[in-house]
Amino acid sequence: MPGDPARVYGTYRQALRDLRTALGPENRLLHELSWEEDQALAAVSLTLFPARFDGLGWPAEHVLTQAVEPDYERAARLLGDLVLQHSPEHADAVVFWGNLAIPTVRLPARLAAANAGELMDTGDDVWIYLPDRNVLVEYWHSGRITAGKLS
Repeated sequence: MPGDPARVYGTYRQALRDLRTALGPENRLLHELSWEEDQALAAVSLTLFPARFDGLGWPAEHVLTQAVEPDYERAARLLGDLVLQHSPEHADAVVFWGNLAIPTVRLPARLAAANAGELMDTGDDVWIYLPDRNVLVEYWHSGRITAGKLS
């Protein structure tokens, strides 16, 4: 079936090229997730809130931090800071993009934070799930950044 998301998932792996280059030797710590892994992790994070035309529909009681930062460089720093703030040392992060053709990846949260601008460049909208603290951080292309507790 042509509209089957599972058939589209991960077909644009070259979108990760610049991220892999930015990671340098630590590129070995970046793992592309299978469709099944993507769906399992999305079910406990990304898909808990309704998707809207302006990002996720965050219930107020789940929002830890929300800001709008129109300056791209400052937005990247804020995104990285939020990832570090909400992840313990040596924790992993799972990164989803708003385009299923770009495969979801798992990498150390410290690398996600240090390369937040590259994550934003990879896809217009990005969600970083921090499973150790059950926090989701959203960067929406308008410059809105939200960190929320999932349970």
